[in-house]
Amino acid sequence: MAKESKDFYEELLPWFELKVSEFSVEGYPNIEVRDIYLCFKNFVWKHTVPEHYYQRVFDIVRFNVNQYFDFKSLEAQVYQVSSLDDINFDEFL
Repeated sequence: MAKESKDFYEELLPWFELKVSEFSVEGYPNIEVRDIYLCFKNFVWKHTVPEHYYQRVFDIVRFNVNQYFDFKSLEAQVYQVSSLDDINFDEFL
């Protein structure tokens, strides 16, 4: 059985950091490691964390910025942001 989702942060930290640096090169310097981790915990692996380490790494490597923004958009819908004035768009630039 797969490990609990809270256990994979430390072992996958280098891969999350690599993805953050990749996003920074693509023009998104404000995305942080914690953001990527929460995206995987609450969105990508919400129902099932891959059992093997290499499967988790593969998911992180093929993860792209569009998937991250899908998560952020869903998160905004779930938390019902009352207006666009409440969103800090500078975080995305």
